[in-house]
Amino acid sequence: MKKSKVIKLSIIAVSLMLAVGCQSTTEAPQVSQDGMQLKVNKRSTIAYKKEGVNFSEYNKVLILPSQVAFKKNWQRDYNRSQSSSARIKDKDVLRIKEGVAKLFDDVFKEEFGKIGDNPLVEKVEAGTLVIKPAIINLDVNAPDVQSAGRVTTYVNEAGKATLFLELYDGVSGEILARIIDSEVVGDNMSAQWANRVSNTADAKRTFRKWAKALRVKYDQAQAK
Repeated sequence: MKKSKVIKLSIIAVSLMLAVGCQSTTEAPQVSQDGMQLKVNKRSTIAYKKEGVNFSEYNKVLILPSQVAFKKNWQRDYNRSQSSSARIKDKDVLRIKEGVAKLFDDVFKEEFGKIGDNPLVEKVEAGTLVIKPAIINLDVNAPDVQSAGRVTTYVNEAGKATLFLELYDGVSGEILARIIDSEVVGDNMSAQWANRVSNTADAKRTFRKWAKALRVKYDQAQAK
């Protein structure tokens, strides 16, 4: 991807995240920078769609590898309250990002690739819908890292994450829709012990929720 496209994506993501997080002061524009119409504008969700798109024409799906980005200054802010032995290192950040991306990809492909009803393809063909997912603004409250001493952390929620997902026409590359949804991950009524197993389970539930919602919309379009 060219640098200009990366910068454009970042501007879109930041502006829409501000709209999601501050609905009282910042409203999402009715028309996006790339000409799509605003279809959903809720406190935690914004969705745009290109006018005239008929998703029933897309009987194949290609899911691109997801990208993951932490909340700005997450590592620095987390380390401020930790002892030197429990601080997050760069290698920990990279490991967590890789793990989150793999889990997300596995869940989405599992949901779209169910036996007997599998639209997934490995390369673009006519009628292919390309799904380009990203997890942005990732905030992990109690990451499980290797430390010199045993550390037990209890939290009410595992963290927060925002889905930034775009849909494209596989042949032309034209953008068809954009969805931004912010979620609290592992929202518990009482404090729970946080570890790698619990964090993974909480994240998986959130990713499954996103995958099922998108699959339902896709199936509805195919049924028309």
